[in-house]
Amino acid sequence: MREGINLLESASPVMVSEMARQCWEDMQPGQSIVIVAHRSPDGDAVGAALGLHHHLKAMGIATNVVLPDRFPAFLDWMPGADGICFYEEETAAAAQLLDAADIIWCLDFNGLDRVGKMEDALRNARGQKWVVDHHQMPDAFADRLLSDPACGSTCELLVDLIAGWGQSDFLSNEAMACLYVGIMTDTGSFRFPSVTAHTHAVLAHFLSRGLGHAAIHQNTFDEQSLNRVQLQGFAMSERLHVFSEYGLAVVAIERGDLDRFHYESGDTEGLVNKVLGLAGVRVAIMAREAEPGLIKLSLRSVGDFSVRDLAAAEFDGGGHKNAAGGIVKGKTIPEFIAFVNTRLSDWIDVS
Repeated sequence: MREGINLLESASPVMVSEMARQCWEDMQPGQSIVIVAHRSPDGDAVGAALGLHHHLKAMGIATNVVLPDRFPAFLDWMPGADGICFYEEETAAAAQLLDAADIIWCLDFNGLDRVGKMEDALRNARGQKWVVDHHQMPDAFADRLLSDPACGSTCELLVDLIAGWGQSDFLSNEAMACLYVGIMTDTGSFRFPSVTAHTHAVLAHFLSRGLGHAAIHQNTFDEQSLNRVQLQGFAMSERLHVFSEYGLAVVAIERGDLDRFHYESGDTEGLVNKVLGLAGVRVAIMAREAEPGLIKLSLRSVGDFSVRDLAAAEFDGGGHKNAAGGIVKGKTIPEFIAFVNTRLSDWIDVS
């Protein structure tokens, strides 16, 4: 076992602040504590919620995890996933947990509108709302805000928080596995610019404590259904639009395509990164027709181009400089492609 890794060196100063330390002192056994994350939860949201749940449980503090809706099936393996209460499926039970909560940990989102149909129940809940997040420009709803947009993932911030509590050596395998998933997925398997020496120090600490990282990667990325593989292959060969002059590409999937390949949540995960990996492409957009008149977008970029700004300006979205999301209402996929074609010269200066 490797010894001597100090996670507080170069950790987020927000996470080791007096307010952060006070969070531990203000949680008491017997309190009703609920952990929530954003709608359409990704690896960082699920990893953060379950990672904090497992750690607090190991330290003698019981919690309930409530998520707005289901996450992609490739995350079903995560320890504790079968104990999550989903608001969309168990609305009354989830609302009761929120209403009775003394403390609600709000993880990986910066505004109450990010929890979808659960927004009113969360907004009206009487418990204190403690936010841990890494997105820019948080709304003013938190009783305690622990935020660092420079960090690559909320899970990394939680590790800093736990280290600030003096408990990093008490992280269980279950907690580390969940937190590792969040860091891994939100950093593009550790290749995004947000990865720092501190990120790798966190990973080194996990490995020194015996975490089997290879199995986590396999469980997350290497157990794909045939339908998912065929859908992504079809999308890349038949639904890809490359605007070479602008270094931008769009893969746009219609509802009929999803039905043809028996789409399940998560089947398009990672597709936008495949588009971004094409030679000459600096900006990638994945458009999926979720229902008639509603297209969901994932945007990625490399370098200085901010897809966060593009998503906010054009697609009612937001996120990070190189990774963002948005929506388009009232357009079909062909109409969306035509819209992109008319707007490219405004988005990207090629002069």
